[in-house]
Amino acid sequence: MVLGKSIRRSNGHASSSSSILDGDDTSSASGGGMSIYYQKINQRVAVLEKVAVSVHESRASTREAALASLVGALEGFVPAHFIGWHLRGEIVRGCCASIKKGAAAKEARLALRAVALLAVTLGPGSKRRILPAETYNPLEPGPGSKKIMAETFPLVSRILEVSTDAPLVIAALESLAVVAFVDVAAENMDDTEACVKALWGLIRPSTGPKVAGVAWKTSPHVLAAAVSAWTLVLTTTDGWKKKKAAASSPAAWRDTAAHLASLLHSDSRAVRMAAGEALAVTIEMKLLTRDSNGALISGVAARASELANEAAGAGVGKANFVEQKELFKSITTFLAGGKAPASSVRASSSHHGRLTASTWTDIVRLNFLRRFLGGGFLPHLQGKVLMGEEAPLIGQVFVVKEDDMAMDHKKKVEKQRTLNRERQIVSDLKHGSSHV
Repeated sequence: MVLGKSIRRSNGHASSSSSILDGDDTSSASGGGMSIYYQKINQRVAVLEKVAVSVHESRASTREAALASLVGALEGFVPAHFIGWHLRGEIVRGCCASIKKGAAAKEARLALRAVALLAVTLGPGSKRRILPAETYNPLEPGPGSKKIMAETFPLVSRILEVSTDAPLVIAALESLAVVAFVDVAAENMDDTEACVKALWGLIRPSTGPKVAGVAWKTSPHVLAAAVSAWTLVLTTTDGWKKKKAAASSPAAWRDTAAHLASLLHSDSRAVRMAAGEALAVTIEMKLLTRDSNGALISGVAARASELANEAAGAGVGKANFVEQKELFKSITTFLAGGKAPASSVRASSSHHGRLTASTWTDIVRLNFLRRFLGGGFLPHLQGKVLMGEEAPLIGQVFVVKEDDMAMDHKKKVEKQRTLNRERQIVSDLKHGSSHV
């Protein structure tokens, strides 16, 4: 994935010749603009400090309001080093308590979103693993999102197993996937494996724990969310499948892919699209190959072609109709030996840069995190590059280079300078200046 922007990196830090601080909170690279930027960051930190206390209040309405404020502050970018370890620990403990109570679904949903946003903000943290005899000290540098994963995974798993509240299940799915996505950068593949199994158990219950809830059965939205979450975590498993060859055996992945292929015939367009992306990633990662699964891949290609050419006749729903056709056209081209489509999104408010994904792995990551972060996507993307943080937002690694958009911006700047010089010459001549 490429972040196209006129940015230079030196010693791991980012600087910008055209200003990454453009738009919304970050309107200027001047001293005044930076001052305003840091003021807003400090305001968010103040919210976090207040919330760290109020999330532990006994009154449910107070906790819910505090969690809403927490989510709002974290959706705006806060540099990880602005959040002390004690503050992190208090917030995580408060959120976990709200998830565990389960009395108010809205409170639990807010807490699930908050811990996932905190994981994105903090990054993976230290790669040092805590030994059983050690005690976690939130005042010392530690495991970042690994701690969040350890605290939230049992609670989220319980929701996936027993809840009949579809919105709560979806919130749990998204939270688990995002935390696992960030946590995997710490090379903690045990967490990843447990997460993949928990998500797959919801997609195909016969392979997981007994599921008491029926939300996933009655709501295609839950099933689509589960497949999307599973796919996001799957994109992080390169190291895992190399370390654990048994987990990527042809027979195991043939069964997985066959179930995903069956979802291409779902009545829900959202489920079909999620399954299509999952299969594309599985094939791109070579977990499923033509050598060992030629017939299965041919069947997927045939179904993808059908979905790519679905007619917009009477009785055909309009929701995601065009998106489905475009997705499966791209999948059909990919399966025919072509490349994954290039997908670009604006990376700054001033249109001076873009984030480009050119593999199915990166497309899935980009789309998932854009949906999850919503209006917080650009602030997080810009803020992490600006601060030179080692825990990037997308794909564990930013590749930063100048591209055509950056060059276009340079040309515009140079053209403006030329016009300014010409205007000065005209002004000097008009007022009788003896020099130009």
